[in-house]
Amino acid sequence: MISYVHDRPAAPARRRRLARARQHALAAVAGASLLSACSGTAPAPPEPQMPTVTSTHEIAPSAAGIAAYGEFWRVSELAFAAPTAQDWEAELSMVARGQALTDLVIEVRNYASVPAHVEGAITHDARPDPVLAPKPDRVSVLDCIDISGSMLVADADGAVLDDQASQTPRYQYRAEVVRDASGTWLVETTAPSLDQPC
Repeated sequence: MISYVHDRPAAPARRRRLARARQHALAAVAGASLLSACSGTAPAPPEPQMPTVTSTHEIAPSAAGIAAYGEFWRVSELAFAAPTAQDWEAELSMVARGQALTDLVIEVRNYASVPAHVEGAITHDARPDPVLAPKPDRVSVLDCIDISGSMLVADADGAVLDDQASQTPRYQYRAEVVRDASGTWLVETTAPSLDQPC
């Protein structure tokens, strides 16, 4: 029988320790049975011991990834609200890299070129993606974005520029959050799924 540790076969030394521990447990149960047979009283059954399934390595990346994802949105929304106030690329690069950063910078620059800004609130319901288990350096996030409380407004005359009648107000949004060599968590990829309302 192969025993597994974190989805990998246990080392031969670990298998031997497990086998010895099993033998000691069987010997203890046999000894207790003999003792109770002689004394006439039954010993209390041993408390079942449940192995620890979740380690801090599994919990910590999820929490760190979700926190970094929240910061990504906090900074993004500041940039969307005032795209002409500054060049946002340096600040955005503190929360994103790769495709996520490129797309975000393009979107903020597009708003600035109109010029327009986002008013209102974009709400989120982010959680670790249940389909993809977190890894020590990567967390997949599944979010439900709700843009129904926000709108894109022209700076010049305050006209609403969104096509609110045909846009999806709530949709799934996936992101990959990674830990870089310095230990900083950054959003690396994003994928809005406008065809998947939530």
